[in-house]
Amino acid sequence: MKKYIPFFKAGMMEEMAYRAGLFAWMFITFLQLVCVAFLWTAVYNSSSSPVINGFTFNEMIVYFAFTNIFAFMCLGTETMNDINNEIKDGTIAISFIKPISYRIRFLFRVMGTCATRIIIMGIPTIVISMIIFIKMEFLKVSSYPVFCLHIVLFIVSMIFAIAIYDTIDYICGICCFYTTAAWGLNFSKNVMVNFFSGVLIPLAFFPGKLGEIAEMLPFAGLSQNPVYILIMRVDIKTAGFIILKSVIWFIILNLAAKLLFIKASKKITVQGG
Repeated sequence: MKKYIPFFKAGMMEEMAYRAGLFAWMFITFLQLVCVAFLWTAVYNSSSSPVINGFTFNEMIVYFAFTNIFAFMCLGTETMNDINNEIKDGTIAISFIKPISYRIRFLFRVMGTCATRIIIMGIPTIVISMIIFIKMEFLKVSSYPVFCLHIVLFIVSMIFAIAIYDTIDYICGICCFYTTAAWGLNFSKNVMVNFFSGVLIPLAFFPGKLGEIAEMLPFAGLSQNPVYILIMRVDIKTAGFIILKSVIWFIILNLAAKLLFIKASKKITVQGG
């Protein structure tokens, strides 16, 4: 695995090179959270019940605060765009003859990118938010040993969230072998991920069977489920099941990606030469 470490470092260096963009996205995330807070304030003020689909107002604010931070840290990789650009400029032909795995190369680069986001912005933001919410009693910690265990499980679930999202991005990138264009695929992917991952609205708000199906899809592990672990909305046993489900989906998606790559690489049309 040593030959993939340079790609991890490259991901970190690339993210560090665009620190201004990193802070800009963090500022946008903050504005989104403010808008969401005003929206749900209006919803709960107009509701006859203090609890809506299992969420109190305080719990909803905590949930959306951490889902927005989590999405900023772990979602939004560039694997699909990188593959599409390689198809356009012809460098994908060189990538195919290198003695490394085309898939693992992107995974390590994305892990480096997300590691930079987490270290520079993610950890300080989560720590500050945790302190504020605990002081305001929006978030209650009954036992600090249990809380620490939730943090460990959250980190594990976060790693798999990054890996699963990148695998989905990679699959969409392989589809560019056929379409030779990424914009439409990328837009569709983002809509699906944001809707079914719980970034826009908790999956508990989905009606009937749709909610049950959404909970079983891999998208739930991209944002909602890791945040549930972080804010201790689920117990340790359920958290373990959530991580197991993410592991299974990671394996399934990568097998699908491998089969799709084998088939698509035989029909690739290089635009750049």
